[in-house]
Amino acid sequence: MSKKLKIALLAINVALCVATVLLTCFLMDSWGVLVRAFFYCAAGVGLTVSVVTFILKKEALFKSAFILLIICAVFLAAFIAAGKLGNFKQYETDAEKIDAFVAMIEKTGGWGMLIFFVIQVLQIVILPLPAAICYIPGAMVWGPLVGTLLASAGVILGSFINYFIGKVWGKKAVIWIAGQETTEKYSAYFAKRGKVIFVLMQILPFFPDDILCMVAGLTSMNFAFFAVTIVVVRPLIIAAYCYLGSGTIIPFSGWGIAAWVAIVAVCVALAVLSFIYQDKVERWLVKKFAKKKNGLNDEKEEGDI
Repeated sequence: MSKKLKIALLAINVALCVATVLLTCFLMDSWGVLVRAFFYCAAGVGLTVSVVTFILKKEALFKSAFILLIICAVFLAAFIAAGKLGNFKQYETDAEKIDAFVAMIEKTGGWGMLIFFVIQVLQIVILPLPAAICYIPGAMVWGPLVGTLLASAGVILGSFINYFIGKVWGKKAVIWIAGQETTEKYSAYFAKRGKVIFVLMQILPFFPDDILCMVAGLTSMNFAFFAVTIVVVRPLIIAAYCYLGSGTIIPFSGWGIAAWVAIVAVCVALAVLSFIYQDKVERWLVKKFAKKKNGLNDEKEEGDI
């Protein structure tokens, strides 16, 4: 990507963030504090990530920020339209407004479930959406159990597609999607540290799951191990999001509003820190695992002697 194109993209990202703040301020009056706070935080995160990745020359993350801001704008437009068409001002609390919004989606029936499933597949293959945006809406509409099952099915299918993109189309295709530096870095991690590091990276929130699945297809990792890891690990993580974000544990009214504002603030801070210190966290994790692995090999050699 040329310098002029990067500067132009940065300008677009900043414009999208400013537009999100202004539209939320002036057109989201039908919604309460919690929903508006989400879009304010999204704009703040988008702006921070855009500037930081531009300065640090993290091209893949810089592009991802642009995609996320576009998606945020689409969601914002949907919330504004729903608020106006549904006349949500008649409801006093965010919980009542969200219930009304959910009822609108429920009327779509099976088509709504199908669209939700397709979104989960796409967010793994081509749309790097945050987990909260992907999973929680399904839990709120159809309940945490059905939301978990639908999201898990889409994520698993999307992960399998990414694996075969790497396995069938090879390194050039993965580099075109993820960038050469990212592809080579994770390929080296998997080649030197084996399969356990892949499992750890699927569990921890610092790593790009979609790219890891593509890179796994480039390595000697067999599909059986890959499939078992994805099928076991990802639904557990999705279930945690769905059950926590459905409002059954932390309500969207009363004391829950303060709790959710605090959770959003912590998530924003962690997102920013993960973007800034991701490389350091990765190196520490890989180094620590390598030491343990080397220690086991040394013990085995001594035992053989």
